[in-house]
Amino acid sequence: MFDNKFLGVIKKYVVYICWIIILIGFSSNSFPETGSGMPLKYISSCELDFNNDDNPDIAFLIETTKGRELIVLMRTKSGYNTFVVSNDKPNMFLSCHFGKTIKETSTGKGKGEGKIYEPPGTYIQLTQPEGSSVVYFWDGKGFKEVWTSD
Repeated sequence: MFDNKFLGVIKKYVVYICWIIILIGFSSNSFPETGSGMPLKYISSCELDFNNDDNPDIAFLIETTKGRELIVLMRTKSGYNTFVVSNDKPNMFLSCHFGKTIKETSTGKGKGEGKIYEPPGTYIQLTQPEGSSVVYFWDGKGFKEVWTSD
């Protein structure tokens, strides 16, 4: 049906296509993803004084090439200090709260001891609908993570 010359050409092109697929696979995994310059996905934000210095700070929940990230801008006299507070909590939503106590969960993902924490009056909460929740509060050095439900 096909002569040997035609089959030889087909075989040659199949080999070339396989090499191209292999090279594309290696090159796409060789370099870290840096984004395409497109706008990132804004999820939500809030503004509260997280460190009790009478300056409002800003919390952003955004979707980046690394996934959903919680980024906090702490206001200073000269601008802002930036903290990437969380970067591995998919499908969670942001809310900011006033409060003087936080109770750690004693079961599930957090596997805490049910300890009571005292934030400086405000805290950030990431919640998965009908699922787990985690709280972040400023402890004077950085943001402390406390799982509050499983």
